[in-house]
Amino acid sequence: MKHDLLITLDKERQIPFSRQIYEQVRYAIHSGALTGGDPLPPSRTLANQLGVSRSVILQSYELLQAEGYLEMRKGAGTFIAELTLEEKVTKDYESPYNFITKGPDFLTLNPPLTSEVDHLNPVFCDFRHGVPAWDAFPMDQWQKALMNACRRASPDTLGYGPAEGSLGLRREIARLLRSTRSMPVVPEQIVITSGATQALDILSRIFLFKGDHVIVEDPSHSVVREIFSFAGAEVIPVKVDQDGICVEELQTNSDNDKEANLIKSPKLVYVTPSHQFPFGTTLSLKRRVQLLDWTKANQAFIIEDDYDSEYRYEGPKISALAGLDVEGRVIYVGSFSKVLFPSLRIGYVVLPPALLQPFLAVKWITDRMSSALDQEALAEFIQNGHYARHVTQMGKLYASRRACLVNSLNTEFGSRVRYYGEEAGLHLLIELESDAEENRIAEVALRYGVRVYPASSYFLGSKPKGPVFLLGYSNLSENQIKMGVNRLMLAETEATVSRSHL
Repeated sequence: MKHDLLITLDKERQIPFSRQIYEQVRYAIHSGALTGGDPLPPSRTLANQLGVSRSVILQSYELLQAEGYLEMRKGAGTFIAELTLEEKVTKDYESPYNFITKGPDFLTLNPPLTSEVDHLNPVFCDFRHGVPAWDAFPMDQWQKALMNACRRASPDTLGYGPAEGSLGLRREIARLLRSTRSMPVVPEQIVITSGATQALDILSRIFLFKGDHVIVEDPSHSVVREIFSFAGAEVIPVKVDQDGICVEELQTNSDNDKEANLIKSPKLVYVTPSHQFPFGTTLSLKRRVQLLDWTKANQAFIIEDDYDSEYRYEGPKISALAGLDVEGRVIYVGSFSKVLFPSLRIGYVVLPPALLQPFLAVKWITDRMSSALDQEALAEFIQNGHYARHVTQMGKLYASRRACLVNSLNTEFGSRVRYYGEEAGLHLLIELESDAEENRIAEVALRYGVRVYPASSYFLGSKPKGPVFLLGYSNLSENQIKMGVNRLMLAETEATVSRSHL
């Protein structure tokens, strides 16, 4: 099993690259982001990732091995050594996660309409977002993992398992998060859910009562707002700019609440810091620190939805907001739906210790557990390296399709189009300079065989002046993208002309 290692090199520093790599790996080990037994990437792989010669990586690994941080296993690779520090923590520190979660002993406690199919105008290009490339999924490896999970199945596997999910899968997720998201996670913090949506639903049940306040980004996904609203909470939008959510507005809202003698301050702040949905911006480091400070001062919790952080095409990889959290105020939510396939319905949440028991209580009474066989298959799929290879291959494919979409938009619309979020993720948000209404453009585009998705409903405050659309590109070929954007341009032209005749 091999995963990317989150390392950044600073060419401005007067320190050799080999030393920078050594320092970052050593820091990751001492901070708990890497633990004994975790694999490091092969020297060639890491050299290609960082754009340096292999000798630089070998020098770093040799120095780390000489100091006892690494061990080389012949024929297997390079691994983090079992450190006495980890053993000491395990021996002297009573884990806050040591309680039984299987069984009921701990119990204390409007979907959007789908578009109708137009049989007279078949769709050849559907710009739906969040859909992976079906044809590129390694189905043979997945089928093998499923078959192996069935062969190994025991009565415990086929019965009612623990609400928190398969320990094997939680271990693999912990390894992934430590190596790729810089999060010092242990398996006991992780709960497997039926997608990220279930995690958000359970969190809203735990935290929210009628009249409570929840901060969300503006724009944001309408489904997320509905989940919080169904719990009786009042959703408070806070605008997003090029640096992410405007944290200074949180303080303004808090001050207003105090002046109005409001009893309830916000309990939750929902953010998508790695690739803001749908705007696509990345939360800056300064804003991340400000947000953590604000939640600490206001005794609130952050829900970090890291929905497609695997794919970044420009700039260095960004670590998770949860990796900076030392106060236990960040609840990290992830999912495999957009990387593998949505019907898998396996998500997960990383919880602070105090929230584990109430979360598991609600999980147990709502659906008992997520599919055990799928979890075991996914654990093997990750452990055998198929997941990491798939993410790498898809990153290259999606980068090519993203570039095709950007070029096509520039070709067809020129200066009349603005797009956001092109450096990461699986979609673009575009704004057109047009007098036509976005719903009318979408209707005409459908007659041309292209389905696009108006995005004004994501905005709660000031809406864009022109029509806005969310364009997913991950499941479209480059020919489909080119033809689809061309037909979108024709639809916008027709919608504009018809409006001028009214």
